[in-house]
Amino acid sequence: MGIKNDGTRRARAGARPLLLTATALAVAAAACLTPGAAARAGGKVGGEAGGEAGGVWDRAQLVQNTERRFDIPAQPLAQALLSFSRATGIELFFDDALARGLRSPGVDGELAPEAALARLLDGTGLTYRFTNPTTVTLEKPAAGDESAIRLGTVTVQGSGTGEAARGPVEGFAASRTRAGSKTDTPIVEVPQSVSVVGREELERRNAQTLSEAIQYTPGVRTDAFGADPRGYDFVDIRGFDAITNGNFRDGLRMVGSRFAVFTTEPYGMERFEVLRGPAGALYGQADPAGIVDRATKRPTAEPIREIQGQVGNWHRFQGAFDLGGALDEDETVLVRLTGLGRESGTEFDYNDGTAMHNDRLFVAPAVTWRPSDSTELTLLADYLKDERSTDFGPFGGIDRVRTDVIAGEPGFDEAHHEQYSVGYLFSHQVDEVFAVRQNVRYFHVDVDLHYVYPEAKLDDDTIYRSIWAAPDVLSQFAIDNQAEARFSLGPVDQTLLVGLDWSRASERYSNHYGPAPTLSISDPVYAGDITIPAPYRSAIETLDQLGVYAQDQIELYDRVVVTLGGRQDWVDHRTEDRLADATTDQDSSAFTGRAGVSYQFDVGLAPYVSYAEGFLPQTGADAAGNAFEPERSHQYEVGIKYQPPGLDAIFTAAAFDLTKTNVLTPDPNNPNLSVQTGEIRSRGIELEAKGSWNGFNLTAAYSYLDSEVTESNGSDLGKRPIEVPEHIASGWLDYTVQNGFLEGFGLGGGLRYIGPSYDDAANTSETPGYVVADAMLRYDLDDQLSLQVNATNLFDREYVTTCAGLVCYWGEGRQVIGTVTWRW
Repeated sequence: MGIKNDGTRRARAGARPLLLTATALAVAAAACLTPGAAARAGGKVGGEAGGEAGGVWDRAQLVQNTERRFDIPAQPLAQALLSFSRATGIELFFDDALARGLRSPGVDGELAPEAALARLLDGTGLTYRFTNPTTVTLEKPAAGDESAIRLGTVTVQGSGTGEAARGPVEGFAASRTRAGSKTDTPIVEVPQSVSVVGREELERRNAQTLSEAIQYTPGVRTDAFGADPRGYDFVDIRGFDAITNGNFRDGLRMVGSRFAVFTTEPYGMERFEVLRGPAGALYGQADPAGIVDRATKRPTAEPIREIQGQVGNWHRFQGAFDLGGALDEDETVLVRLTGLGRESGTEFDYNDGTAMHNDRLFVAPAVTWRPSDSTELTLLADYLKDERSTDFGPFGGIDRVRTDVIAGEPGFDEAHHEQYSVGYLFSHQVDEVFAVRQNVRYFHVDVDLHYVYPEAKLDDDTIYRSIWAAPDVLSQFAIDNQAEARFSLGPVDQTLLVGLDWSRASERYSNHYGPAPTLSISDPVYAGDITIPAPYRSAIETLDQLGVYAQDQIELYDRVVVTLGGRQDWVDHRTEDRLADATTDQDSSAFTGRAGVSYQFDVGLAPYVSYAEGFLPQTGADAAGNAFEPERSHQYEVGIKYQPPGLDAIFTAAAFDLTKTNVLTPDPNNPNLSVQTGEIRSRGIELEAKGSWNGFNLTAAYSYLDSEVTESNGSDLGKRPIEVPEHIASGWLDYTVQNGFLEGFGLGGGLRYIGPSYDDAANTSETPGYVVADAMLRYDLDDQLSLQVNATNLFDREYVTTCAGLVCYWGEGRQVIGTVTWRW
């Protein structure tokens, strides 16, 4: 590095390997901290790059004949330009002040260098000028200057994108992920199944809940318990629960509890990412299903001005807004404010005419501060309040015959849900190699839940009912510290990640259960006066988790990507039983790992193979008083990912063998106790296609799942686990007219198929499969105003999703919602 007298930064890189000796690191670090310094790696080799590559390129060759692989993540502009110079040997000259406070969207894919540079500068307001075939000057365009290349007129050929791993997805097909590696990584380089649902897909399908957001994702089932009026999301992945311990937001765990569960408002999210299979090596304790991570909407330099209104059946009225942008000319401070309010009924009213309700208030402010082009701090907060009726709709017994009776209790069936969170996301790019990040969030949720529900039919005309109440308060603090190094050793590029995360969750709850007055089917008369019974359980639980992890992503010759990772966890679970005045402590620890390798072909194909582990602590003890060990899981997965160059699409196929061990099963010598000799095996195939082209948007998925209880002392031995269908399939396609008098008009639709599943452990009762249709019509009047109508369960099909005990759960009926959106 050096300093030019004119204060201009020069980024140079050559073809020689970066030798990471202690001396070189010290010199590089010192130079990187010098204001206005030129950035150079590996000695004075920038000027030699052209000769080593075979001579000076002319500009036509540069643009047309030297397409190469780029993988430069979104980051401060100056750092992105350094990476570009190192990868191409092209010298970049620019004034430090031009890049200060600017960020590059990054570039990923096979592109010519000039096209890649255009991507890196997209949205910065800067232009570039070739002063000779291997030297470029960056500048702000002057009025009337036609020699500088204005980025708005550059046509970029190839498969590169400017997508950031936590940022917006253009179209339906994402190219990068952070959930799959905790680093900004192309999806095709992650040796495990990852699906991303971006903002545009959420809007086209009008997803109103987390369940609706990811219900077109392979391997995922979200409707096992039908239409739940309490507002809970139930997500199973590859036959295992993914919500209780696999619930994440911005990479931070949201601890699952009994009823104080964090609710997601999709309008406040930028994208959803689903990582399928054990994820212990990165995230610690979780079920083998994987994780569901959400990326919060964050401030952007580009102005955001959106107001939205919705009207639907069931007396639904909803308004929302999304506003933001830069507060200063240098774009040092960015802000965003997102909010939503809803007043709505539900699909049914009580038999006495009393209306049910489903109301929500949501607001989420965010501020980003960029004191330099290498440092960013984003403050995030949100508040959500739900007021809901909790009746499950018309009663239907185990005979799957639905009555016209709402078997709850008007005025008593209520769920009051209030939650908030505050936190920050901090990142600092130390130099072109090292970066540090810290993510912190405090969550709090308070739920007061009580309702009357049907247990069974006593005879042809009488429903036996029970009272349930569950006040529940949960607070959690979570922090994740990460240090990342991206460097090269000859033909080997490495991304090394080390981290330490810690969380503490505290829950105070009580459970109340008792009989309620019976209800006549032919002449339903509600009791009108329900008293909550005394608690049968009341406790305070505290969960501490500390994890240390490391991961190395090694890329050889731009072809082979090897991923190695491991993590050590320590978990402490403390329960204070307030009724028995007793306290129990249970500690556990586990090491989990992941290893995978993929090969990147020029045509966009990337076959891979991987092995991953997971663990989940258990509470309780066996007959001898020995505390239960954590459940363990391991998975073998092979697959192929395909992102065709020049096409905004991704296609994936995966086959997996997943086993969960140390599962609790009845103790044959002590029927009221358990032993840990159970085992569940899940094998399957998953296919997914997502893409956008010429006005079309597509997402399609298919899953085959062979799930079996392979070790057990109960009647489920050799049987299929309950609520786990063998086949799941879905597909959505929409089209918007691109020109002509119908330009802006769009229509689309989707089908969701859930195959048959068993209702009991012995597999003696089976719920039939079903198909549900969704549809959409839209019209973009201009760049500012759009109209859209969505219908879910278009044909209003009545269907049972599953049965449990003596009650069956029914799917939600047809819902139609009209949306008006104004952006300016």
